Amino acid sequence: MAPAPAADAPVAAPVAAPAPAAPAPQAQRTRTIRGRAVDKVSNEGVPLVRVILKGTTQGVETDLEGRFTLEVPTGPVALDISSQDYKQRDVLVGANQGSVTIALEASFTEEMVVIGRASEVARKNLANSVATVNAEALARTPVATVDQAVQGKVAGANIQSNSGAPGGGMQMRLRGVSTINAEASPLYVIDGVLISDVAIASGIFAITESTGGSNPDPTQDNQVNRIADINPNDIESIEILKGASAAAIYGSKASNGVVIINTKRGRAGAGPRVDITQRVGMYTLANKLGTRKFSLEEAVAEFGEKARAEYVEGRTFDHEAELAGNRKLSSETVASVSGASGDTRYFGSVLVKDDNGIIGATGYEKQSFRLNVGQKLGDLVDVNASANVVHSLSDRGLTNNDNTGITYHMVLPSTPSFLDIQPDENGNYPSNPFLRNGANPLQTAALVKNDEDVWRFIASSDATINLYKDDVSELRVLGNFGVDRFQQQNNILFPPELYFEATGSQPGASLAASSEARNLNTGVNAVYNYKPAGTGITSNTSVGFSFEERALDSLYIVSRNLPPDQSNVDLGNTDVREDRQLIRDRGYYVQEEMILLDERLTLVGAVRGEQSSNNGDANKLFFFPKLATAYRIPSFHSAVDEFKVRLAYGETGNQPKYGWKNSPLRADSKINGLPGIIGSGIRGNADIRPERQREVEAGLDAVFLGGNVVTELSVYQRNISDLLLRRALAPSTGYTFEYINGGTLRNRGVEVMVQLNPFNGREFEWVSNTTFTVNRSKVTSLSVPSFLAGGFGTGLGAFRIQEGRSVTQIVGNVGLKDPNDPNSCCVEQKIGDTEPDFRMGFSNSFRYKGFSLSFLVDWQQGSDIINLTRYIYDASHTSPDYVGAGEQRLADQKTNAGIYVEDATFVKLREISLTYQLPDDWVVRIPKVKSAQITFAARNVLTLTGYSGLDPEVSNFGNQAVARNIDVAPFPPSRSFWTSLDVGF
Repeated sequence: MAPAPAADAPVAAPVAAPAPAAPAPQAQRTRTIRGRAVDKVSNEGVPLVRVILKGTTQGVETDLEGRFTLEVPTGPVALDISSQDYKQRDVLVGANQGSVTIALEASFTEEMVVIGRASEVARKNLANSVATVNAEALARTPVATVDQAVQGKVAGANIQSNSGAPGGGMQMRLRGVSTINAEASPLYVIDGVLISDVAIASGIFAITESTGGSNPDPTQDNQVNRIADINPNDIESIEILKGASAAAIYGSKASNGVVIINTKRGRAGAGPRVDITQRVGMYTLANKLGTRKFSLEEAVAEFGEKARAEYVEGRTFDHEAELAGNRKLSSETVASVSGASGDTRYFGSVLVKDDNGIIGATGYEKQSFRLNVGQKLGDLVDVNASANVVHSLSDRGLTNNDNTGITYHMVLPSTPSFLDIQPDENGNYPSNPFLRNGANPLQTAALVKNDEDVWRFIASSDATINLYKDDVSELRVLGNFGVDRFQQQNNILFPPELYFEATGSQPGASLAASSEARNLNTGVNAVYNYKPAGTGITSNTSVGFSFEERALDSLYIVSRNLPPDQSNVDLGNTDVREDRQLIRDRGYYVQEEMILLDERLTLVGAVRGEQSSNNGDANKLFFFPKLATAYRIPSFHSAVDEFKVRLAYGETGNQPKYGWKNSPLRADSKINGLPGIIGSGIRGNADIRPERQREVEAGLDAVFLGGNVVTELSVYQRNISDLLLRRALAPSTGYTFEYINGGTLRNRGVEVMVQLNPFNGREFEWVSNTTFTVNRSKVTSLSVPSFLAGGFGTGLGAFRIQEGRSVTQIVGNVGLKDPNDPNSCCVEQKIGDTEPDFRMGFSNSFRYKGFSLSFLVDWQQGSDIINLTRYIYDASHTSPDYVGAGEQRLADQKTNAGIYVEDATFVKLREISLTYQLPDDWVVRIPKVKSAQITFAARNVLTLTGYSGLDPEVSNFGNQAVARNIDVAPFPPSRSFWTSLDVGF
């Protein structure tokens, strides 16, 4: 094996081919060049790279570690470097240069993209839009969750943070609203395992009574969607199948798109590599609402004579900073080892994360262990196995809407700025004299426990058996099995010494909740490849079967009237609630891909048949087809490297929710003193079936100037039929409502991606990526009368599903029905829409010698928010501009619900990082160290917006299909600042 090049060997830069060197004397006619081809991002060796002496056929291929040795003439020479998966390069090697390291950049057009359950294709032949985010883009700044790492980087993806609480809580919408009542999240697939992204309510709604008003949905608990458990540092790449034409192979679980996550693997032939990253940082309060400053006269006028006892002239308190001013250090330690030994490939990682929230006693801890192993058993069998164990512990405080007046930002509006609510020298908090229940938000933050403890295990295995192979064809059988299981335990304690508990009839409350989720999936696929030499034809045929099972069991025990210093739920008056679900799906598919005309024409066709126990008829097959084609037009200009047109059609679905086909019974009543079973008022529908999405997508993809300019343009129309709706029933039936299929909605949109590489020299490089997204939705028909789909009524703004209107419209009462009658309020009309006018992302990376600077700007234009937090401050007479402006808002709101609907336009500096790669001659002085770099990074450091609330991305109701952009007493947003040290051994 050739020796490694010297540590200070220069990195080669692309140049034009030089003129042939003059003949040398016979004794010095040739010389030996030793080198190594490495991946530009990972710095790992790249095997099977062709190294050719330019202008000749003389050359070699790199070995498994990327090394090569080549005899060349004396004097300067040019090498032609080419590989299937990397951009072609010309490299100049000086006359006195004996070694060279060649950094290769992944080719966008040669990138392999998943298009089926067991097949993939080079991006240049792709017939629909698939977005890819690689490990480098994911890891530029530390994030708590995977979906946070993707924000602003994918055209067609609207990724929204529900709150600023530690541990995440995100919602991803791909190409607009695809449903009204069914599942709204995309399907997540990790290394072939269909995992759960369910967001399980903690049960705190039992204390806040947030579900007791017009919104009975427990999603107001500020819960976390469970994709937050995945360690972003383990991810090699993410592929996002945004439309039905790409996602049809996943059937009735793919209507909201599919996110395919590939974790890191060891590479064959690579020696052991150990990487350690240590990060230290902090979270700081990003924004405050402010509060009114009172004179003594104003204080007495607003709060009565009791204000005199609390008021001190010239003294004010910043209660928001007192509550959310925590700046304790957070940390993250990541270690990984990867490589290969013989025919065994391995990757292992460990993560220890400790984030401290900006509100005292809140935080997020996570520990993760992953092991990926691949083993080649001769030439016939290839086996891979993966295991990931995750533990997380979070306390998200007490935020969001409530009907008891106890969450932080429901209490702060009634806590005037002249009131001192800090604890005394003995740690005792004063009661709030201006609230009937005496709630003190600082006491609440200090004493309430809202712990969520999660253990999760994700494992997968797959085997590929090469049954047959000759010069033109091969037949493989692939089998896979995956399991995703987690247990979520919520322990919530409201001790009786809390002021608002002491004033209640049953002081002290404890809640114990336990939820267990299990996802199992397995499948068998057969793949036949046919590629006869000299014909320019490639055919890939695949067939397969899959079985999937999903189970979710949740148990809530609420106990009230607790003894002091006791938290056991058996010591108070208890209330028990349990929910169990079990779903089984079976799927069958066949897919054909053909590449013809010298790899210029792509044809793809597939159909999936699926059965689900969620459907009215569990044995009925529902079919989801797709057809796609693309043609790579021969270059018509020297600046055009690739120009492709594509057209695709596909169908996906969205299953009914568990139990909609049944008429549930309640066993919580008594008849003549004996336990009895009565109806719940919901009638089951034995004919319920999945929603059906049909999408047509067309696009143009082009590569210019040797790959330095890459563009993608997609336009689409998706029609969703058989909407899952709720229909009211006549009381004479004995039921109140049932779920039915009926109605249609439509989304139309445009997506643009432009990637530029204006400079790609030896010392300076600039890569820029811009995304642009527009989507418009419309309810095209309804089989039920128009209805409200969330919000707090038309007096404050609500979401109405109405034929001929946008599915995301906000409606409210505006104006008088009779101008001469002040009591004739009001006329309902559209007052806003949560769909943005457009979204754009600007990502730029600069490299100069050892320095790298990256930043991401996320721009949302338009979209509207129902700002009820501002309404609460106005109603409490404590908003900072209450005198005059706030008074007028309250007066106007009586006949205009649009007063508290605001524009959510924002521009955010989402990420910024500066990295310095320590010089090799420094690093090699430390035994066994191969590389080292230091990084300074920040996230959400700057927000430009006209929105008067805390954060224009807020959503009180979490991951809802329609009822988003409602601001009710959220957890405040934060900025984060990090310093990282990365060392490779």
